[in-house]
Amino acid sequence: MKGFTSWIMSTMIVLSATGMALASLPEGLMIVGYDGSAWYPYISQPGSNKWKKLKAIQDPAYLTWQAGGTGRFLIKGNDGKVYQYELGSKEPKHLDFFDDANFTQLRAFDTGFVMVKLQEGKSSETSIVAFVDDQMPKTILRQSSAQFHPYVHNNYLYYAHVSCRLECKPLIQEVWRKELDTGRTQQLTLLNVTSYLYSVDADNHYGFISSNKNGYYHLARMDMTSGELSWLTDGQVTDSFPSVAQDGSLYFIRRTSLGSQLMSIPSDLIMAKTTEINNSMEVIKLPKDVKKIRYLEISN
Repeated sequence: MKGFTSWIMSTMIVLSATGMALASLPEGLMIVGYDGSAWYPYISQPGSNKWKKLKAIQDPAYLTWQAGGTGRFLIKGNDGKVYQYELGSKEPKHLDFFDDANFTQLRAFDTGFVMVKLQEGKSSETSIVAFVDDQMPKTILRQSSAQFHPYVHNNYLYYAHVSCRLECKPLIQEVWRKELDTGRTQQLTLLNVTSYLYSVDADNHYGFISSNKNGYYHLARMDMTSGELSWLTDGQVTDSFPSVAQDGSLYFIRRTSLGSQLMSIPSDLIMAKTTEINNSMEVIKLPKDVKKIRYLEISN
C-alpha cells in the first residue's frame, strides 16, 4: 500500500507541474526526441526556452555533443559506424578509423570524447577509449569484466564497473573513478546493485548518480569527498541521466506509466530533503512535435 501511495503522489506531482518551464534552458542541453516518425536530437538555444531540431541526424543509435568545445557531435549510426557532425553542415561525416571495432555510450568532455569499446562486439568485456584532437582513438581504461557510462570531468574518468553479472540479482555495477594523470583508481559506491554516475558539479563537490537500490532507478547526490549519498527522488518512477547545469540545477528524464518527461530540480533545492524536492521539481516543456524522449545530456 505504501508503494502504491508513493506512485499516486508522484503521478499527481507530475500532472500538477505539467506546462511549467524555467525562464530559459541551460546552455549545452541536448535531448533525443521522437516526433512521431523518427528520432532526432534537439539542442537548447542560449538565453531562451527554445529548442533547435537537428534534422541532419536521424535515428542515431547513440550520440554526444561537445557544446563548450569544438561544437561537434559524435554519432554512432544504426549501421554501427561512427560519424562526426558540425552545426550547419548538410550531413554527418563518416570516420572510417572507427570501423574496426564496436563502440557505444559516446560522451563528450572539454577536449574530446570518451566511449565504451565492446571487445569482439560483446558487452561482457569492454574497455574505455578516448578520442582527442582528431587523433586515433586511445584506450584509457582496461579492466576485467565490463565498464560502462564513461564520463570525464576535471582530470577524472568516472565509470560504472560491473563486478558481478552471473548469479546476481540484480546485476552489481558500482561507480568508480580514475585519475587520468596518475592512473590511480577508486571505488566510489558500494550499493551492491546497478548504479552509475552521470555528472559532477563545476566545483567537483557533488556527483549525481542513478541507482536501483530501492527497486526503481532513483537519483542521489554524492559528496565526492566523503562518499555520502543523499537520495533526491523516490516513488514508483524511473529517473535517469541526471545532468547538472552550470547554475547547479539538475535535469533528468522521468518515466512513469504516463510516459517520459524532462524534469528539473532547481539549484536551491539540491540540498533539500526528498519530500521538499518532490513538491517543487519542475516539468520542462518539450518541443511541440516531440512525443517522447530517450536521452539527455548537458555538455559545458
